[in-house]
Amino acid sequence: MFKVLEGTGGDVLAVEISGSYTTEDVEQFEKAAEAQVAQGNDRLNILVKIDQLDLLKIEPKAFFKDAKYALEHIKQMRHLAIVGDSKLTEALVKIDNLIFGSEKKELIEKYFDVADMDQAWDFVRS
Repeated sequence: MFKVLEGTGGDVLAVEISGSYTTEDVEQFEKAAEAQVAQGNDRLNILVKIDQLDLLKIEPKAFFKDAKYALEHIKQMRHLAIVGDSKLTEALVKIDNLIFGSEKKELIEKYFDVADMDQAWDFVRS
């Protein structure tokens, strides 16, 4: 399930993904991101809270659609905060940042534990 979180506004898009992740969820994210860009935001700071995501309920097509969208719009992204409680997700975020991140371009992806949600908000608002 996908939902836009309270606190979204300006150049910040905050979303929560819980339970499953489907192509419909990806399409909702794309619409939310496009709405933020349409408000005149050249680059977005994105917070993604992952809550009790069941790996068996992630549609492979959704994963690839999401990755394709991210790569096509990477120049519109700035700070990405991934909030969760998974060592696997934490490792994947670190690898992703090593490959695609660029401090010079301010494209930085960081993992935050659920207990550090306030720090994640500070990061995407900075």
